[in-house]
Amino acid sequence: MTRKPLRGAVGAALIACIVPGFGLAPGFASADVPEAIHQELVRIGQIVDPACTAKLYRPLMPASDYNTWWPPGAAAPDASKAKLYPGVAIVRDQKFGPHDKDLVDIFSPEAGGRNLPVFIWVPGGGGNKIEQQVREANAFYDNIGRWGAKNGFVVVTVQRHPGQQWDDAGRDIAAAVDWVKANIARYGGDGSRIVMGAHSAGTGPTGVYVGHPERWPNGVQIKGMVYMSGGPIPTILGPQGAGPGNAAAPGANRPGQACGVNAAMTATDGAIMGPSRANPPPPGAPAGPPPGGAAQLTPEQRAERDNLPGFLKTNVKLMLVRAELDPNVKGDMTPADKAIHDRLCASVGPTAKDGEGRCPTMLYARRHSHMSEVFAFDSPDTSVSDPILAFARNAVR
Repeated sequence: MTRKPLRGAVGAALIACIVPGFGLAPGFASADVPEAIHQELVRIGQIVDPACTAKLYRPLMPASDYNTWWPPGAAAPDASKAKLYPGVAIVRDQKFGPHDKDLVDIFSPEAGGRNLPVFIWVPGGGGNKIEQQVREANAFYDNIGRWGAKNGFVVVTVQRHPGQQWDDAGRDIAAAVDWVKANIARYGGDGSRIVMGAHSAGTGPTGVYVGHPERWPNGVQIKGMVYMSGGPIPTILGPQGAGPGNAAAPGANRPGQACGVNAAMTATDGAIMGPSRANPPPPGAPAGPPPGGAAQLTPEQRAERDNLPGFLKTNVKLMLVRAELDPNVKGDMTPADKAIHDRLCASVGPTAKDGEGRCPTMLYARRHSHMSEVFAFDSPDTSVSDPILAFARNAVR
C-alpha cells in the first residue's frame, strides 16, 4: 500500500497540496506558516500552549471577535454588533441536548444558498466552542466558522462536555450530529453532506462516535472525519496506549511562559460572558469516567469499548493530521498515526492508496504546533486549512 502524508514545505512560501481525488490542481497552493510566527512557535516548544499561540495568530484575524459582540461586563450582547464578520451570518448558542454545555454556533454565507455542505467542528481542551485563555487574544473558534462559510460550507461549532460512562462523550457527539441533520436546512445546509473535524481531546469522543455506530439512535451520519493531533483509536498499539500523548518533555516551558502570560490550559482569566462561557461543573457533578483506566477493565469491557472494529467497517472517509511541534513528535507522523493508517488501509485491500475508502489521508503539518494548526484557520497561513478544505469537498461531492 502507499502512504503519502501531505507535507508543508519547510522554508518555502508556497506548498503544493495533493489530496486523493484532487491531485495537483493548477493554482491550488497554500501559504506557509509566517517565518516570524514559526520562530516563536519553536521558542514556545513542543507543548500545548493556547494562550501564547493565540497571541501570535490574533493579529492575523479580524478586529472584531466574540467580545465585540458581548463586551466584558455587559449584561447582554451588543445587538449593533450582531454581524461581526462581513459576509458571514452567525446564530449563537442553539441547544442540541439537555446538558448546560450542549450548545452550537452556526456560521453560514450571508449571501445565502441552499443545500450547502456542512462542516462540524469539535474542539479539544475542555470542549468549549469559544477558546479564550487571554481575553486580548480571543478569536477562536470563530475563525473556523468564518473559514468554512467563506468557502461555501455551513459550519457548526460544537460545545461538548464530559460524561460519566465511557460512551457518554460519543453519545453527546451523536446528539449534536442528529441535531444538525434535523435542523441545518433552515441555515442553508444539506444534512446529508456532513464532514466533521476534531482536535486533540475532541478526537476521543469523535473516535467513539465513528467507532460505535450501533450505540447511537441514528448511527453515524457523516461523510468525512478529520482527526487533528489526537488518538481516535486508543487500542491500536495494544494496551499500552495509542502513542506519545500530550505530555511535555522535562524542562519544557509551561503554558504561558514564552509570552509572559500567567495562563495555564484551563485558565479563566479570559472568561467570557453568556451561555458560551466555560463554566466549571457544579459541586458533586461527575467530571468524567471513573479513575483507573483500561488497566482495571476486564477483557470483555476492553473489547466493548474498542473503536477499531467500527473503524474497520466504516464508510466515513478519514483524514489524520499531526503537527511537527506536537508534544513528543519526532519528525514524522506518530507510530499510532501510521498504525491506524496501515491497519485501515489493509482492510480495504493490499493495493489501497491514501484516500480510498477508509484508507486515511494523512497530513504532516510542518512548522505547526498543537494549537497553531487550528488557530491558523482563516488566516493567510493556509498550509493546514487548504488540504482539509480539499478533503472536505471531496468527502461530500
